[in-house]
Amino acid sequence: MPIWIMYCEGISLPKQRDFLEEITKLQKILDIGLKQSRLHKKERLDREKQKTESEQLQDELEPIDND
Repeated sequence: MPIWIMYCEGISLPKQRDFLEEITKLQKILDIGLKQSRLHKKERLDREKQKTESEQLQDELEPIDND
């Protein structure tokens, strides 16, 4: 009898249904993480865009002379 069969005799292997349930749970967690990551990136880019616009307005109102 191979060693791996002797090792597995005392262990109840997960059923296919349990495996699919676990994979589904993990996929949901990954989907939430991806959604959050995309949301944070969009917020970060929006902040950078707003900062750039405000800097442009400040430069128009108070130009810096490099003379």
